[in-house]
Amino acid sequence: MKRALMTMLICVFSIASAAQSETEKQLVLMVGGDVQWSIGAGTNDVYYDNPDPKEGDWRPIPYLNNQQGRSHLTQELGLELETPRSRTVQPHTIPLEFDSIQEHVRFPFQRIAPVLREADITYVNLENPLSTRGRRQGAFRAPPELAEAVRWAGIDVVSIANNHMLDAGEQGLFDTMENLWRAGVGFVGGGRNLEDARRPFIIERNGLKIAFLGYAHFINVVEDRGFARPDRSGLAPMDPFAIKEDIGRVREQVDYVAVAIHWGMSDKFEVYPENRKLAHEIIDAGADLVLGGHPPNPVGIEVYKGKVIIYSPGHLLFGYNRTFWKNDHLVRITLTPEKISKLEILPIAGEGNDLAQPYLLSGGPARQLLEFLQSRMATLGTRLDIDGDTGVVTP
Repeated sequence: MKRALMTMLICVFSIASAAQSETEKQLVLMVGGDVQWSIGAGTNDVYYDNPDPKEGDWRPIPYLNNQQGRSHLTQELGLELETPRSRTVQPHTIPLEFDSIQEHVRFPFQRIAPVLREADITYVNLENPLSTRGRRQGAFRAPPELAEAVRWAGIDVVSIANNHMLDAGEQGLFDTMENLWRAGVGFVGGGRNLEDARRPFIIERNGLKIAFLGYAHFINVVEDRGFARPDRSGLAPMDPFAIKEDIGRVREQVDYVAVAIHWGMSDKFEVYPENRKLAHEIIDAGADLVLGGHPPNPVGIEVYKGKVIIYSPGHLLFGYNRTFWKNDHLVRITLTPEKISKLEILPIAGEGNDLAQPYLLSGGPARQLLEFLQSRMATLGTRLDIDGDTGVVTP
């Protein structure tokens, strides 16, 4: 009798322990914005002596971008040298000299890495190719060693589906994928063909699996030719049918599906109605998280049917800044086996030189950003509570 009672108590205890273990199981996902660390981006190779020729004129002569050429054009010809749009920025936002390549690539993460490492999984958008072999076609290109620094900072997965990923051409894309793979960083949104570019990256932590997918709205320089095809490398396009199909393929394999999209609205604070409609369609198709990006300033977060849409958190870090770019934020998301239980908004520095080495904000600057987001999110039907230096959303 005693043995039967003891056996029954052990069974009850085991069931209770299992239930308690399942209840306590959770995963913390950290979501950051754009990462770009390309010093000296977008400089001109040459300047022309007749920047606005008329039909029938002798073609402008290209002068090398050096002291002799610039002096001739500015002093002898009286020209004002046109600067590319990507350089209409504050050029002194970062130190331009480092003692080693490791110091160079780890510099921007020094103050924010401890925050990123606290999460079980950290995601960002990688905004530049990692290559020395790919010929620069656009504004950005970063050293291959940045991949190691990304991993060192605690970042587990990145999207490479964005408008700057082909700034170093196809070779730059291939080098980026290779360097990330060697560093142990997962990536989505690009590949050697369309199937490869649409392939999910699945990661498991604490007994929960998340599938990441990545897509680009548009691509600089090469435009539509930069999107992958069955027989051509490139990025995964923001095709609603493809996105829904990809979600359906992976939905039953994982606990959560996160769809990263680099979409329009650059330099805007509003969420376009078409943008919001697409986000809702993606959630309705089975996604749990939409991780938007590209707008350089925070746009807002929406809770829709208990799921989360981050329209843009702004930047995480950048190698230059512009005067109208403001502070940014991270999003810390707590996931359980049953649901998304909590969202926390962590304001980070993004003005002036701070964008090159961001850190958690506190006091007045943190509250100013949170109050701005509070008003923006109210228009999206989502309540944001402010708890000290943190914003809290309960889905």
